[in-house]
Amino acid sequence: MPETPTETHVRRAEKGVDGEHPMYGWSVKDGPQRAVPHALLALVTEQQATNAHLDRIAAALAKPAAEAPAPEPKRRLWLPTRRTV
Repeated sequence: MPETPTETHVRRAEKGVDGEHPMYGWSVKDGPQRAVPHALLALVTEQQATNAHLDRIAAALAKPAAEAPAPEPKRRLWLPTRRTV
């Protein structure tokens, strides 16, 4: 199964933290600095997927609510009725 973009960015960030170049794998001194953009991109892509999932849930919940009839207000029996004289 192919990697998702999030998995790709996480793998690259892990390589950078280990001291390797995030994309090419050779040793670099500034690996953690090179890993930060990949970690940030992983967070962003995961957040976008979460937001899309929550939007689908909200749409699924809004559809039945829009189709339901509006409830009629109940008469408040504890309030005195208005008298016309």
